[in-house]
Amino acid sequence: MPVIGLEAGRNPALVISEVQNTITNPAYNDSPLIRQAGARGIIPKINTLAEGFRKAGMPVVHCTISARRVFAGWNDNCRLAHRILKERINEDGTAAAAIHDDIVVGETDIVSARHHGMSPFTGTSLDATLRSFGIDTVVFAGVSTNIALPGGCTEAIGLGYQVVLAEDCTAGGTAESHQFQITMHLPLLATITDSASILDAPALKG
Repeated sequence: MPVIGLEAGRNPALVISEVQNTITNPAYNDSPLIRQAGARGIIPKINTLAEGFRKAGMPVVHCTISARRVFAGWNDNCRLAHRILKERINEDGTAAAAIHDDIVVGETDIVSARHHGMSPFTGTSLDATLRSFGIDTVVFAGVSTNIALPGGCTEAIGLGYQVVLAEDCTAGGTAESHQFQITMHLPLLATITDSASILDAPALKG
């Protein structure tokens, strides 16, 4: 079945959301999201998907979230932001805030960092970066299907992109919340598919 947004002539980029040690790596932290990411095996699947994009000459962007040192300028304006501040996790420059130890970062990959907010476009140069490559489709992977990915999909749609979600390369805080999002909310914004279908799509086959 054709993947809407990855037809021949489309120019996609892979955007990997918040796959960082303190968010997805059990060696650094413990949370329901980390356990879900492990149970779903998203790390090796993301690596395979990213390598496919590199081989096709398509951009791979790692979107990270971290607080500035000593949490300078961190906006404590929602419950999740407050929890990050209270627990003092994910501080810029630390191993905990780095991209997951097992994620391959290629020489041509781009890192788009942000220091506030809960989704990847606002307050970053991500949109300008994608437009510099002539991108018209954003393929999302990573976490979480609770917050960052719905926010990113909404932002991308508002900016005029087509959106695809690599469902087997994503995780949410619980299996139930993930299932709700990928069946009820995210299909209104994105084409929901799997990484194998994405890699087999005409846009990546040239």
